[in-house]
Amino acid sequence: MSLMTPASPRHRIAQLLLAAALFGACQQTSGHAPQTASVAPPALDAAKPAALPGLHNVVAYAPGLISGGVPEGEEGLHTLAAMGIKTVISVDGATPDVATAEKLGIRYVHLPISYDTVTPERQQQLAQAISSLPGPVYMHCHHGKHRSAAALGSASVLAGKLTPEQACSRMEVSGTSASYKGLWKAVREAKPMDAGQLHADPQGFPSISKVSGMVATMSEIDLVWDLVKQAKAAGWKAPADHPDLVATKEASRLARLFANLQQDADSVKLPADYQTQLRHSIDLTAQLDAAVAGGNAAKAAELMTAIEKGCKDCHKGYRDN
Repeated sequence: MSLMTPASPRHRIAQLLLAAALFGACQQTSGHAPQTASVAPPALDAAKPAALPGLHNVVAYAPGLISGGVPEGEEGLHTLAAMGIKTVISVDGATPDVATAEKLGIRYVHLPISYDTVTPERQQQLAQAISSLPGPVYMHCHHGKHRSAAALGSASVLAGKLTPEQACSRMEVSGTSASYKGLWKAVREAKPMDAGQLHADPQGFPSISKVSGMVATMSEIDLVWDLVKQAKAAGWKAPADHPDLVATKEASRLARLFANLQQDADSVKLPADYQTQLRHSIDLTAQLDAAVAGGNAAKAAELMTAIEKGCKDCHKGYRDN
């Protein structure tokens, strides 16, 4: 009797099911995300920013060079992968999600800048990064309007991709505020580098830069403020697209972050007028925390308006120039 007997129909079905299960398991453990449909990048002459799944304020500056907001979770990184992005450069202070990006075959580089300017040293690093790292490149800050626009604009000028006038034109599309005079000045005064200086060792760019002190606190405040606004828009409940957002938790977190600035080494060095504004903001965020905890939506909305105005006034004097 032969050992190679034909398999019964039932046995054959079982084999097929096992093979399918093993294939699925391999797909889940391979470290690669499932393939998604390709996503077209925004047009170079688009007059308005694009909104894509998990990405906001997306603007093309030059071929293969795109600015926008921080990728929102895995969805945003999947969209970048579907767009063909090979390198993401963050100029924000928050720590980027390097691990998820790497699973998608995307290189993350972290080169934070402030709101007051893009220093010549950082401009050179950014120009070298867009010239030496695989493209297309997506550069982001938190909102994708101000810092990433100036960073990519100035880097594109140094790399010979745009003139200062062209870069400023794309910054207008991104929505860069006229209040950030230092960012505009950095781009207007940028000059092309020598071609030989543009190339740098790709391994020399950091995936995560250590950010501490006031810069780190302000980056976290920026993030938490967006969460509080989302909670307000949802009636101080968890938004449908963010079911784990707890309004009371984020309001308390915001108040705590402002209070922490009183002990920050950089913050305490600033002038008396700043200290007065800071104490006022600390009082307002503490009141907001109490209003949200007490379910007083009208008072919370009133306080948010006052907090936002206070932040803008403080930024105008101490950050934007």
